[in-house]
Amino acid sequence: MSDRQAKIRELAGAALAEDRVDYFIGWKQGINSSEAIPAFVRNADEVDQLVWNPLSHHNLTAFLKRKMPDPPNARIGVCVKGCDSRTLVALLQEDLVDKERIYVVGVPCDGIIDRRRVEKEFADEVVSISFSGDTVTATTRCGDSKDFAKGDITFDHCNTCRYPNPFYADDMAADPVPEPEDRTPMWGTIEEFEALSPAEKDAKLADAFETCIRCFACIHACPVCVCWDQCVNRSRRPALVGQRVDTKENLMFQMVHMFHVAGRCPSCGACDRACPVEIPLYLLHRKMNKELYDMLGFEPGVSLDEKPAFQTFKLDDPFGEH
Repeated sequence: MSDRQAKIRELAGAALAEDRVDYFIGWKQGINSSEAIPAFVRNADEVDQLVWNPLSHHNLTAFLKRKMPDPPNARIGVCVKGCDSRTLVALLQEDLVDKERIYVVGVPCDGIIDRRRVEKEFADEVVSISFSGDTVTATTRCGDSKDFAKGDITFDHCNTCRYPNPFYADDMAADPVPEPEDRTPMWGTIEEFEALSPAEKDAKLADAFETCIRCFACIHACPVCVCWDQCVNRSRRPALVGQRVDTKENLMFQMVHMFHVAGRCPSCGACDRACPVEIPLYLLHRKMNKELYDMLGFEPGVSLDEKPAFQTFKLDDPFGEH
């Protein structure tokens, strides 16, 4: 058991035993060791189910904005990684989460692995994933096994992450991990997209979004999409977004979501991971983040004292000069 996992259990157990929270949200093993899933722990003697490993990808702050029914004014403990904490900061900046009712355990993150990338290396179901240093071992139901270098199967946004440590936490599960000295954003594939001609951009977007099945997985997984129960994309009266599933309407569907979360999106990748047809949603969301950074020097969720981009206006803003 890792030191971080042990500390998460210790902090969660103390918060529950001392009645400082009604329940604690962390991660636990899924049906087998090949996956980690969200865990809701309500008693101190249940904290041993909590885990921490490179499969703990869920951004748990998504649950803070839901209408949690038991009880309505629950005091909630939650684990956050670096990108998760940027989400929390964005929600706190807009008073979308009550700071007085949450207890936050920060977890320094060394990167999360892309389970889908592992699965594609096998014909059979992966039922076990284990870790030893920088080596990841995956085993299938039939016993086939393969070792991977962790860096080869880490999510792309983890490989370019500049904020591996939480910005906001009440307690930390470990000392901070080293951070890059250069905090200049790395946009990678977005810059490649921008280099395309208008016709090539249209073709790339059409190719990406023609497979969208409007399952709403990206919206439900998004931790900063706050009107999920009154979504414009679901509206029939007025019908602002067409219900027909085709490339044009699919792109409109995603554009609505992109503009809704502009200025809040922490690039945590929750939408990409949730999409069952693997649409590269970063083409929209990280493009919007790049525009905000280029025009206003603004990054979502990096300072609790900073106002969100769309709650400020300065005469010397360079908006419109690009």
